[in-house]
Amino acid sequence: MYSVLIADDESIIRKGLKSFVEREEGFEVKGLAEDGQDALMLAEEVKPDLCFVDINMPFMNGLDFIERLTKVSPDSICVVITGYDDFGYIQRALRLHVKDYLLKPISEEDFKKLMERLREILKYRKNEGDIRNWQENTREKLDEGQQDDSRYSENIKAARAYVKQHYHDPDLSLNEVAEAIHVSGPYLSKRFKEETGDSFLNYIQRLRLSKAMSMLSDESKAIYEIAFKCGYSSQHYFSTAFKKELNMSPADYRKSVLRKDMV
Repeated sequence: MYSVLIADDESIIRKGLKSFVEREEGFEVKGLAEDGQDALMLAEEVKPDLCFVDINMPFMNGLDFIERLTKVSPDSICVVITGYDDFGYIQRALRLHVKDYLLKPISEEDFKKLMERLREILKYRKNEGDIRNWQENTREKLDEGQQDDSRYSENIKAARAYVKQHYHDPDLSLNEVAEAIHVSGPYLSKRFKEETGDSFLNYIQRLRLSKAMSMLSDESKAIYEIAFKCGYSSQHYFSTAFKKELNMSPADYRKSVLRKDMV
C-alpha cells in the first residue's frame, strides 16, 4: 500500500480527494491536514509516499510546506492543488520537483489519469529500491572492489577466482571447480558456505546476474545474447532466474534503467 497525505484548508476538497484516493487500488490515506503546519507534523510521522497539497493554506502555504517536506520526507512525491492557473506558482512548484498539479474543481477523470502516472512512478521507485538493495548485498557477497581477501583460505580464494574466470560456461559445476583446485566436492561445498556465508550455487547465480545487469544497460545487446554470455543455457532459464531474484524480467529491468529520467 502506498501512503497518502492530503493537505487542504477546504473540508469539501479534503473529503473529495480522500474519496477519490480510496477508489484507487494500492493507495491508502494516512493523514488529512487543513494547514501547512499540521501537514508537516503529519508528514514527519507518516513519511507519505504521495502528498496532495493545496497552494493556499493558512499558517504555511503549500509551496513552503513542500520545501520543508524535502528535509523530513525527501522521497515523498507531491502534487499541488490550486484554484487558479498561475504560472508563477507553477514555476516555483516545478523548481521544488513537484510532479504535477490539479486545478479546482477537481474532476475524477483528471484524477484517475494522474493516479495512473503516479502509480507507475511509485512502482518504479520501489523496484529501483529493491534492485539497489540486491546490488549492495551482492557486492558484499562477491567482495567487489575489495582487495583484501585474507579472511578466506587458499582453497576458497582459488575457487572464487576459478568461478570468476568461468562463470560464462553453463556447465560450470561444483565438482569441476573442486577438481580444478584439487579438493573434493563435499569439502568445497562445506568450506565455501562456512567461509563466505553463501552457498556455492548462490555465489555463481549472484555473479552471473550481476554481470547480466551491467550488460542490460546496453540496448545494442540482445537479451538472449546476454543470457549466453553470462552462463545460462537458454533465455527462458535466464529470465526465470532473473525474475526470481529481482521480481522483474530482464526486459523490465532494461526499461527501468532506460527510464531513470521518469522520476
